[in-house]
Amino acid sequence: MLAPQQSAALLRALRYIDEHLSQPLRVTELAEVACVSRFHLVRLFRSGTGASPLRYVRRRRIERARQLLATTGQSMTCLAQHLGFFDQSHFVRSFRAETGCSPGQYLAGDAALALPLVVSSTGVRP
Repeated sequence: MLAPQQSAALLRALRYIDEHLSQPLRVTELAEVACVSRFHLVRLFRSGTGASPLRYVRRRRIERARQLLATTGQSMTCLAQHLGFFDQSHFVRSFRAETGCSPGQYLAGDAALALPLVVSSTGVRP
């Protein structure tokens, strides 16, 4: 459990991450926002989120990507740029590392789940 002052520092960093998710983020920059040293920020992140700052940023970007994939028709290249990845390849690799599937596979899986169940007159799914 974090002390109130530590929680406030971590919350400043987390809020900054969410507000600047599409921009390149560095640990030193996050530490300045949180008003702590880089090393202390890393400890705060590990205690408060269970991840390093950069791992947390990647996780948040992939969470946002999952939302955008489900609600927009943006191309992978546009999503990658919008979410602060270097390029589409970096986005796909990061998405796969975080979720276990590619964005296309994720989208296809979501689309299949959204389809209504069709039962023929024989009671067997086509």
